[in-house]
Amino acid sequence: MNKSQKKYNKALNKYNDGYIKKSMELCDESISINIKNRAAINLKGLLLYLKGDLQGARELWNMNHEVNNDEVAKKYLEGSKKDDVRFNLYKEALTLIKELKINEALVLLERCAESDFNYIEVNNYSALCYIKKGNYNKALEKINNVFEVDLDNAKAKKNMKFLKDVNIIKKGSNVKKTISISLAVIFAIVLIIGVYKGIINPKNDFVNKNKVVKVIKYKNNVKNDHDVDNKDVFNEKDMENYIQNKDYDSMYLQVNKWKNKKLNSYDGEVLSRASQVLRGEGCLYFYNLGSRYLNSGDYSNAISYFNKAYEFGSKSDLYPHIIYFLANSIDLSGDLKSATKYYSQYDENFSDGNYEETVLYRLAIIYKGMDISTSKNYAKKLVNKYPVSIYNNSIINSIINS
Repeated sequence: MNKSQKKYNKALNKYNDGYIKKSMELCDESISINIKNRAAINLKGLLLYLKGDLQGARELWNMNHEVNNDEVAKKYLEGSKKDDVRFNLYKEALTLIKELKINEALVLLERCAESDFNYIEVNNYSALCYIKKGNYNKALEKINNVFEVDLDNAKAKKNMKFLKDVNIIKKGSNVKKTISISLAVIFAIVLIIGVYKGIINPKNDFVNKNKVVKVIKYKNNVKNDHDVDNKDVFNEKDMENYIQNKDYDSMYLQVNKWKNKKLNSYDGEVLSRASQVLRGEGCLYFYNLGSRYLNSGDYSNAISYFNKAYEFGSKSDLYPHIIYFLANSIDLSGDLKSATKYYSQYDENFSDGNYEETVLYRLAIIYKGMDISTSKNYAKKLVNKYPVSIYNNSIINSIINS
């Protein structure tokens, strides 16, 4: 057996074992020894095809067909005719993901999955979408699809780490092992983390509908608070009722009014309990409502409720999510300068968080019209930290080169 064939056989074994990078290196070695090794050329083309390099794959197959008269390469070329359309669908899906239109993105990604073109990235982003939706079994299936061809894939590892960090699967588990997840566990995880890189969709069942109703049910109580305020007397019975009925809006008004005033020991204890409730259940309630308003395009109310969650959520696991979505709501409302305050806070305190790519991109874009030097710093940070980010576009390049 000649050296070129041996290299090809090793490349094929590495591919079958899930080491696509090493397989490609061995293909190059095989082809460098014998440019007419048709199998090695076709395999390298296939690897590029799986990675999403359609032009590179076609060039290799076209060469193999024309120079070596390879019929397999010809069939590959014919089979890839519709992949230009799929690549456009893939790019459109990425835009939808950035806009948090997860269901729409999944529809396009499923159409992309009709062929193996761009197999790795289609599965990576499908996994991310399913994580956002809380469908962890489906996410795990997509992650395992990636690992079947690329065990060292960074995005798949990141998605798998998330599932492990939130105890969806046990750390140290076999990445190929599919598990069954109870709805109760998913419900709890989603409420705690805000559906990973996303917000709780009002169409989902994750939002506590009873609590949303209470915004209406206790509306009159909020008005009554003004009567109490006018008397300038702390009413511990009203506060006890707010706590018992989980009337977080009224609680919020009264805690902010009385938190810096001198109260007797009993009233102080009631106020302290209300503050504690707001830091826990209340923070989650405000976050959920802010998410609903953001999803419906009501940025004013989204900002209001995210601000409330921000005030009481500094010790909460939700805090990085709160800061990001507060910044995002302000950004979408058109107040770009104010948005930079919270985007910057996220970058300074949660630079390894799930939203950092988007944060750096928005900071670079917003500062472009305010302070080009600062804009350039954020653009460079984005490119250096995330060299293959979907945000590394012509706009970012123009900022860096300005």
